Amino acid sequence: MDTSKLVAGIALTLLFGSAVTHSAPPLPGKPWIMPFDVDQRFPPSRIHPSLSGEPSQREVYEFAWRSFIALNWPYKENGLRGQPDPKARLAPITNLPLPDDLVVWETYMSPETVFVPPQQWPVHWGKPDTSGLVRISTPPCYNGNYQYGTSFAPGINQPYTSANVPTGPVVDQHKEYLRVEVTLGRSYFDYIKQFGYFDSDTQEQAVRKYIRYANRKGESPPPAQSPSDNASRFQPVPTGLEFYLDQLPLYARQGLTEVKAAWKVLKLSGENPDIPGRYFRRLMRFPLPDGSLGEPVLMGLVGFHIHRVTPFGHLPSTFEQVDNVRIGKRLFDPLPKPKHPTLNPGGTGGHPARYDNGYEVNGESGVAGVIPLPYKDGEQLIPVDERERINVSRVTPIPLQVQLVNWKYQTLLRDSVWSYYQLIGAQNKNLESPNPRLGPGISGPQTSNTQNLVNTTLETYTQRGFSCARCHLNAFPQGVTSFPPYENRFEDLHVMSFLLLNAKSGSNPAQDTECSSSYSALP
Repeated sequence: MDTSKLVAGIALTLLFGSAVTHSAPPLPGKPWIMPFDVDQRFPPSRIHPSLSGEPSQREVYEFAWRSFIALNWPYKENGLRGQPDPKARLAPITNLPLPDDLVVWETYMSPETVFVPPQQWPVHWGKPDTSGLVRISTPPCYNGNYQYGTSFAPGINQPYTSANVPTGPVVDQHKEYLRVEVTLGRSYFDYIKQFGYFDSDTQEQAVRKYIRYANRKGESPPPAQSPSDNASRFQPVPTGLEFYLDQLPLYARQGLTEVKAAWKVLKLSGENPDIPGRYFRRLMRFPLPDGSLGEPVLMGLVGFHIHRVTPFGHLPSTFEQVDNVRIGKRLFDPLPKPKHPTLNPGGTGGHPARYDNGYEVNGESGVAGVIPLPYKDGEQLIPVDERERINVSRVTPIPLQVQLVNWKYQTLLRDSVWSYYQLIGAQNKNLESPNPRLGPGISGPQTSNTQNLVNTTLETYTQRGFSCARCHLNAFPQGVTSFPPYENRFEDLHVMSFLLLNAKSGSNPAQDTECSSSYSALP
């Protein structure tokens, strides 16, 4: 039985009743503003109200979609970073080889902009570096003590194994590498600024004081509630209720937000070209070995991670373009379909392609030496005609409840390019079978709503027993030298974000900190 048709029928009934209409329900009020929390649309005036009960898992998925819409709302030209344009409309469906307007998350700061040597602070949020349709990529950089002795090229390796040891790149069916970017929102920036965590020395000192207090008192230190409070101990990442966020505009007054995005090169001619209208598009320039920039290349968004922190907790979610591993189906599709998915040649007999462990290189998977090695800093890229394609499939199916929410929002957005994107899932504490011994944050797949949550463009090579939580459980501020126990007193050290590890020491001489550019651009 074709489950996609079943899902379509159920979704349409839920949306419109028994009769299908030709007008989509409206988006929630002020959709350009991210929801403050799962159960609360806008920030509270003073304190977060007590909840009548836990939200449902479906509400978490709705929260993820609304966050996705707000992050991809058009940026207000000449506004501050992250400022949406309330008068704009979401990117339309236009099957032209042209870039779309700049969106909110693209104007957020890159970690490399925030974590300059402390001697170069203050850094100001201000306006983005560009508001045009062409921009330079903002890849994640790798900092610290590298396990293998050499730093890694930014933006081309998959940056998920740990903060500074990535896994190798992904090669699509056109033999082009996927590219990766990372940005962080205003509240995260203000947190780093408020407590001086752009300096690794400050982080380490604050962590030492936090641990001493937690061990002595048997509880976590009280967080600072005002500028006059003691903030010398490490402070929890922002949920949106903090005093230092009070003066932010409504569109920025949420908790920690960080984005990780994956892009593909759009092939516009030759055999089996891409259908540009099915992608959110951006012209990007990539660094050349001599430090200069290559010519602009039209890219299509294929993967999108969101990490948000709210009073409810850590709420990671992940989205993909619908054609990544199987051709997306939609009713009354105004665009032609591609000949094959982005990341595999297609299945047989009308079924999607399937590979052991979710990937295949030359017919092999899950054996040593198959996964491409990560590029080290300064390495030239393998020429296009010598690259091995990575065939990718999805190991864990998208849950039915997620598919239903996808149909709802894809219908709401049916006139927008964002209707060609889908939520793969979200990870949060288990709402169906609550665990009274649930650890802090998302203490792992064993206590969360899912054991597997993987984006095929960003965690291609670890699709079994892997998730946002399993990866980000290894993220701590600098100064944490051993894994803290899952006890409430250490909860605030489980920051679930690797970005603080990019901070440099203010006691060391300032050095050039440009994100490494010594890797070749797209040929």
